[in-house]
Amino acid sequence: MGKNDIFGSEPRKLKIDEFKPESVDDTNGDLEQRAADRTAERNGFISRETIERVGRVRKPSEPFDQAYVRAPLATINRFKRYCNETGYSYGEALDVLMRKAGV
Repeated sequence: MGKNDIFGSEPRKLKIDEFKPESVDDTNGDLEQRAADRTAERNGFISRETIERVGRVRKPSEPFDQAYVRAPLATINRFKRYCNETGYSYGEALDVLMRKAGV
């Protein structure tokens, strides 16, 4: 065996002009990052990256006040069902119902 023989085969010469990297649709390295994250998680590594607290976006509001209503349970339940079905908050529902009543 000659010193250029690798496991009994002739050495291959790499022609640079024929070299083409594997094409990956991952332009941002997301696939590699996700693979690295999965490997780290499997091996018990914990990220040291800081977690950003997301602020709540609120609608511009006007001043608020409270009104306590004492009413029969059936009426309160009807009102709460209306709010649940429409997705309105109690204040929004009160405003909608008052507008419908012309108040």
